[in-house]
Amino acid sequence: MNRRGFLAGALGLALTGCTSPRVATPGQLTLWWWTRGLSENVLGEAVQRFASLKFVPANVGHDLRPKLMAVLSGDAYVPDMTMVNDDIAGYFGDADRFVDLNTLGAARLKSQYLDWKWQAGSTPDGKLLGFPLDTGPSAMYYRHDLFTQAGFPAEPDDVARAVSTWDDYFTFGQELMKALPGRYLISDAKRVFTYSMAQEPRKYLDRQGKFIGDQAHVQQAWARAIKSVQLRLTAGLFDNGAASGSVDQHAAWNAGIELTLINASWATSEIKESAPRTAGAWRICRSPGGAGNQGGSFITITSACPQPDKAFEIISWLLNPDNQARNYVDAGLFPSAPAAFGDPRSAAPDPFFGGQNTAEVFGRSAGEVKPAYFSAYDIDISNIYTDELVNVESAGKNPDQAWQDARKAIDRLLRRRGVL
Repeated sequence: MNRRGFLAGALGLALTGCTSPRVATPGQLTLWWWTRGLSENVLGEAVQRFASLKFVPANVGHDLRPKLMAVLSGDAYVPDMTMVNDDIAGYFGDADRFVDLNTLGAARLKSQYLDWKWQAGSTPDGKLLGFPLDTGPSAMYYRHDLFTQAGFPAEPDDVARAVSTWDDYFTFGQELMKALPGRYLISDAKRVFTYSMAQEPRKYLDRQGKFIGDQAHVQQAWARAIKSVQLRLTAGLFDNGAASGSVDQHAAWNAGIELTLINASWATSEIKESAPRTAGAWRICRSPGGAGNQGGSFITITSACPQPDKAFEIISWLLNPDNQARNYVDAGLFPSAPAAFGDPRSAAPDPFFGGQNTAEVFGRSAGEVKPAYFSAYDIDISNIYTDELVNVESAGKNPDQAWQDARKAIDRLLRRRGVL
């Protein structure tokens, strides 16, 4: 992987040669994190626990990545530790800017975490850059009250059987929408494509750097998304990427317009915050098509950190199985440590979901996720495909033309990055 896709293009902000301090807060151990990225209760306890190390968590908002790229590019004001998202592969080409956590004894903790998640934070040559934080196992959220009103199966196991495949889900949705006019099965075609791909063990590039993003598994996800539009199952409620989520979708949740939602575990907190009046009306079940993962994060230690051993002490405590259970209860962050799945706090009945043990559903999905290779370009490629799906759904663009235009844009992207 060349460096053009990361630091060399980091917003054009080169600070090299300045007299600014290399670390963000000299004399302290600073962790950059984003809103909902960790339990504030756990962080507060960590501040007290590691007071002698002068541990300081700094919430830098949802635009953490461009800020991190800028400070790494200039090698100034770099945090000692930082969260990174599931695009961690984008940093592998600059692994020297981070500490290999294996050199700090991380390997002794490996058995406590999901193997596929541990692999996702490791470079192809075996350096562990990211310590596992949360995962994003998928499930189908649905309105139990409206399913019951329509006379349809409403209990999680029954619904899961009725929508076991994507085709079953679409057929079920057509009948449900007939019984509940004015409502929609799912928010948008982007979601169908995204969560179809989340179930695939192959993504857009293979481990040798060969582009495979036009092969049968991607074509199938695309065709499935197009079918959802053609069957008029989608509401066209697109997430614009705002930190607060989609305002239109939040309104649809409150009004009962969106009957189901295929999403990751972290959506629980967004639904609770955005549609509190619907408490008790929701349930979750296994996703159509089976287990998948979308999202999840890591914590890294940068090479600027003067005390990496002490930083690792903080990280390994923050993300131990006990605290991962607390992260789930407090912030909806599903654990990467299986021991936390059955923790009484994680497995407690959730009143918002009608007293359901949601961790049981997410835990099964997390345990069945297939290991996959993620490249530095996956998010950009996925965005190109989903942007074209928006054109199909909202503007009536011909699906074949949209596919061709997506492929051309991806070719341009990969040629510009030196991949093709």
